[in-house]
Amino acid sequence: MLNSVDSAFLINTLQELVSINSVNPSLSEKGPGEEEIGLYIAAHLKKLNITTAIDRLGKGRMNVTGIIEGTGDGRSIMLNAHMDTVDVTHMKDPFSARIEDGKLYGRGAQDMKASIAAILSMAKQIRDYKISFKGDIILSFVADEEYDSIGTEHALKKYHTDGAIVTEPTELKVCTAHKGFGLFEFTTQGKAAHGGLPEEGIDANMHMAAVMQELSLMSDQLKQTKAHPLLGRPSIHIPVIKGGTAPFMYADQCRLILERRSLPGEKEKDILKSLKAINEKLMKKQINAEVSTLMWRDAFEGDKEGTMVTSLCDALKDITGKNSNFIGHTWWEDSALISDKGIDTVIFGPTGHGLHAAVEWVELQSVVTMADILFKTVTNYCNTAK
Repeated sequence: MLNSVDSAFLINTLQELVSINSVNPSLSEKGPGEEEIGLYIAAHLKKLNITTAIDRLGKGRMNVTGIIEGTGDGRSIMLNAHMDTVDVTHMKDPFSARIEDGKLYGRGAQDMKASIAAILSMAKQIRDYKISFKGDIILSFVADEEYDSIGTEHALKKYHTDGAIVTEPTELKVCTAHKGFGLFEFTTQGKAAHGGLPEEGIDANMHMAAVMQELSLMSDQLKQTKAHPLLGRPSIHIPVIKGGTAPFMYADQCRLILERRSLPGEKEKDILKSLKAINEKLMKKQINAEVSTLMWRDAFEGDKEGTMVTSLCDALKDITGKNSNFIGHTWWEDSALISDKGIDTVIFGPTGHGLHAAVEWVELQSVVTMADILFKTVTNYCNTAK
């Protein structure tokens, strides 16, 4: 194998990436979006003489794509990383990118600017050694993964590859599955009246209490279902409930948002049907409730025996001497969208701590190792005939 990636370049690039505020504006009014970090990445790609495309998706929002064309007859691969981060509330010096004890701190250090730095370092290695591959390499840096995934959805309209690595953090383990989720809204209707006129008022909040009792029973039932070997069981919880306007009044409406975490194979229409069954049951008790879907994302499960996963596992063994343990993520990622397009997909990234937390860091050596593994994986995969 060729020399390891340029670790000094990687660490300097990561520090500069973390120093850029790319908070998602859909999550924070002060979030600037991906434009500044996107232009920074684009400048690096152009310096490496890599074909670069910029797609503007709205004010401050953009995708950046680097295209390394192959010589032909090989498998094509997409390396996907999101540029946006969550908010920085409660963080001390979120953009300092300080290094201490082999760890780099700051918002997005682990999630997932380390992966961006690793991909850019891998691209630099390809150019430094004038390496060519049979298959195309798509370096996909996307917007908005932390909210509505407009970036990856847009990228998939333009680019289709044989395989993909979504470079979310995995502690250098191979992740082949993650949960999906649905947000559903229940609404109960009451009748506003003075609190001292019970014969005139109908309490929407009390009606919602009946809905919540049924949801509690559903939660208990889900805890008894068969567990997925990597993801565990499906679950529900209630993140938001709002009802009424003031004391001394009957609430005329109550609104509840239900979050349902799903397993591979579960579909939105079936989940919604089970929730509507609650409403039908309560109608017999003169309780009128309605339910609708606010958002749905499918769960993901990749092919452990597919060429993409085996290429990654072989590279991991070659670089580290270790066999991979397959893991699953209990949260959602853009990999489900990519896999749904028929692209052989896997998740792989660095080691760190503090996803969405007040203190976030990434282990620098894991990022260097990740970049070497990505390079070896691309070599394995893109030089394999379709």
